[in-house]
Amino acid sequence: MSEQTQLAPIAPEPEAKPIVQRAPIVAGDRGVQLRSMEEMYRFAVAVVNSGIYKDLPSPEVALIKIQAGAELGLTPIWSLTNIFVVNGKPTVYGDALLGIVLGHPLCEDVIETFADGVARCEVIRKGRAPVVRTFSEADAKKAGLFGKAGPWSQYPTRMLAMRARTFACRDAFADALRGVACAEEQRDIPAPRMVRDVTAAVLPEVAQ
Repeated sequence: MSEQTQLAPIAPEPEAKPIVQRAPIVAGDRGVQLRSMEEMYRFAVAVVNSGIYKDLPSPEVALIKIQAGAELGLTPIWSLTNIFVVNGKPTVYGDALLGIVLGHPLCEDVIETFADGVARCEVIRKGRAPVVRTFSEADAKKAGLFGKAGPWSQYPTRMLAMRARTFACRDAFADALRGVACAEEQRDIPAPRMVRDVTAAVLPEVAQ
């Protein structure tokens, strides 16, 4: 071999990255069963990466919606579908609110009627007197809602029914609904003006 011939240096092999073993997420007859915060976050990341839910800017938002729905008895996907953040507060759509009440073991019936411009909702809870609430066109006009652009102009009867339903269900099943607002109702409330610096919070490091 010529003295002028030089061998190229051998590059060191890159260190193998450690393989992180993650516990599998259990799935049952009703889909995934999230048993820890870590599993909830992993699921939230998958949901955001799927791009299906356009109102989820981050896994953290998805995580909060999943938790809010779980406290009302909703499964993860239906939490993401029916929990709607309005004015900075988690709310639930009126149809999901009705489903939560109807699924309660003490609910005997929910009867909704509409006549002469008045929406009426009667909630019958086992062992208690029926709760009846109404919401009329006169009530909507007094609140400045009737004829308002959007659903109040397009589906006024439906919006009246939703308001009566919300009042009756919340009063009869406050323990199950935990004070959650109805999305259709909350959207009619002017958003509060709050100006504050939003800085991401970070968990403090724990000394090993």
